[in-house]
Amino acid sequence: MTDSAAQSITCATISEIPQDSKMEELPRSGRAEGELTIMQLDDFLIRVIYFWGYPEEMYRFHEVCQRFARIFLKPVRCSPDELLIIAARNGQQARCTIAKNRGATDFNGMLGWAAQKGKSKICILAVEWGASDFNRMLRDAAYGGQLAICQLAKKWGATDLDGMLGNAALRGQKDLCLLAMKWGTTNFNHMLSYASFGGHKSLCEMAMNWGATSFNNMLRCAAVRGKFELCIIAKGLGASDFNGMLRSAAINGNLDSCQLAKEWGATNFNMMLHGAASGGNEFACTLAKEWGATDFNEIIRVSAKYGHENTCILAKEWGATNFDELLYIAAQYGKKNICILAKKWGETGFNGMLCGAARGGQKEICILAVEWGATDISTMRAIALQYGQRAIRALARKWLRKNARIAEE
Repeated sequence: MTDSAAQSITCATISEIPQDSKMEELPRSGRAEGELTIMQLDDFLIRVIYFWGYPEEMYRFHEVCQRFARIFLKPVRCSPDELLIIAARNGQQARCTIAKNRGATDFNGMLGWAAQKGKSKICILAVEWGASDFNRMLRDAAYGGQLAICQLAKKWGATDLDGMLGNAALRGQKDLCLLAMKWGTTNFNHMLSYASFGGHKSLCEMAMNWGATSFNNMLRCAAVRGKFELCIIAKGLGASDFNGMLRSAAINGNLDSCQLAKEWGATNFNMMLHGAASGGNEFACTLAKEWGATDFNEIIRVSAKYGHENTCILAKEWGATNFDELLYIAAQYGKKNICILAKKWGETGFNGMLCGAARGGQKEICILAVEWGATDISTMRAIALQYGQRAIRALARKWLRKNARIAEE
């Protein structure tokens, strides 16, 4: 697990949507531009709860907000796959069937959410419909503390015991950590990193007793969430990557951890700036600048990759000049909002945007680039061939044939 563990760990819903929600009355597809869905609200709330470390007060806050949304928001329009996921995590078999009949195909997502919530019947139904990602099922079940589902996933062929161990450690599931070890996993450094990120001191001690020695990873992961006791323990055990600690803390804007890293000797404030930009945190960016960071062009690159408009604007105010990179990077990672921002700022490198989108397999962005004036379809096709993007190759071939017919006429 790297120092950017905070970005790669998947978080899940804390409480379930009320069972009496009338999902069968939702439209079959589509939603109004800018309309908020329950899934989007849920994702936002999870980020809030995840940052604060799952205190009991946030559980209740999350549930109240969901109920508020059901009462006061406009009628929610879900795609079939969104409807499938909501139904799966609530154990509503009939509504899963409705979603499937409307065109839902994300049966592996259905399997993962059902596993996390302990809905064994939904898991079986997902497998009958074609779900086959049993490693995801195992990881998600471990995250949700579902022992029986973990056993079922292993019976069906799941082998990602390291992923199971990591997610169990993240959520403080000691029994599942013991089970993963019993089944043969030995990646206790992985366990130490995730337990540090979750702030579980007892599991960190367990991992170290089993042989974990990745104290720098422990330091970085603990810093992300401001777990100062674990940071101090890691330092006492020999961790010395204070620049990595500084960057990790900046990702979530944990300024106290940043200050602690600086006191312990961190000096790479451009690295801190990189972390802050990847998390879209203006306060950490500002602090890095006050401490001497000067690589504002890096803010542009990283913010474009992760889709953070606020830090892009901040970098521009501070004197960043590499706006020509905005379109290519944002297109490659499918960040439509950054592409629109770059166009608003006067950038016209739409052929570069088209190439970036082709490299990243971003079909929607390719179409947008052509609508804005991109014409280099041949290069788009070559890049798609180079990076194995079959859907983009097919799109380029279609456009080239269309252009050839127009030329003939």
